[in-house]
Amino acid sequence: MSISVDSLFKTVNLKYSKPYKWNEKLDANINGVYVISTSNDPLIHNQNKIELNICQQTFNSWLNDAPNLEIENEKVFCISQVKHYLMRFWDENENILYIGESTSKTNPIQKRINQFYIHKVGKKGPHTGGYWIKLLSCLDDLYIYFAESQNPRETEFKMILKYVELKSGLNLFELDNIADYFPFANSKVDLLKINSIKNHVNRNKRENYK
Repeated sequence: MSISVDSLFKTVNLKYSKPYKWNEKLDANINGVYVISTSNDPLIHNQNKIELNICQQTFNSWLNDAPNLEIENEKVFCISQVKHYLMRFWDENENILYIGESTSKTNPIQKRINQFYIHKVGKKGPHTGGYWIKLLSCLDDLYIYFAESQNPRETEFKMILKYVELKSGLNLFELDNIADYFPFANSKVDLLKINSIKNHVNRNKRENYK
């Protein structure tokens, strides 16, 4: 089942922004969640008419920064290896490619998305999450939606799991591997239990255990 941006945000009762084109500056000095989509219409379920193609320039830069890159235990030499592998995760019936969040007070959504814009694949920062999107040659055809949230990490977690349920049409407990149904560029879900315990380990260097 394909999922619209509108229906996804409604599952967590959030009012979302207008669509912003990729590389457009966001008016979002807030914390919350964001969705990257191939659709400029949040009500459309399956406006992914974009063919998966890898940007040659980005691929060349990636190999330069990660010369030991491997896919399925084989050294990567050509762009076709990357495209062939990522096709397994590309769903032409889905328009939602990534669900993300921004929690830090010093790193609101507009700053986090700008980090996504400037991130270079193969570098350790500033936005390694969702880097598969940066490999695509269709970046100029992508759109970003965002919404304010008091608990962005928890909201992102809920949105990804709800996406899985809607896409699969099954209850989470019926799935062998929920990650098989993640949006294209999401590789994990991350949720921290909020608590007030601090400095629970000493400051010594990590010991080597044998």
